[in-house]
Amino acid sequence: MTTVIWPSNTTEIIDEIRFAIGRTVDFYVVASSIACPVCDLDPVTNTATDSFCLTCSGVYWIPVWSAYTISGHVTWANADILTWPVGGQQFDGDVRVQIKYTPENLTIVDDCQAEGYVIVDTKIMEIKSRILRGVKQLNRILIDLIEQEK
Repeated sequence: MTTVIWPSNTTEIIDEIRFAIGRTVDFYVVASSIACPVCDLDPVTNTATDSFCLTCSGVYWIPVWSAYTISGHVTWANADILTWPVGGQQFDGDVRVQIKYTPENLTIVDDCQAEGYVIVDTKIMEIKSRILRGVKQLNRILIDLIEQEK
């Protein structure tokens, strides 16, 4: 059996490739929420007293978004191509983005997956899944995205 010997600078090589061919990807996460300046809060439902409020749409809490721009390798897929796992067809997503693994980037991706969205090449996407990859140690995050419904 052949033993694979990985170069000691594998992470740096991958970072250089990502820098050379990467594009910017914007991750939007909810940083906080502010109270609606027009409505009052219904303490029982924690929503607005006016369900038809034009400012908050009856939710009362208005999200304040934070944007994070990360360079990543973007690979668009054909929406008609399906994978064939044992159980049948499965749609993987519209695009896969590979970004550098850092604890900060992982937190951004997890927060964005919980409540947020991603903009890739001017398209608004949502995170379907994320996969951690790397040789010896983790060094990249693969993110599968699907386009949001309009």
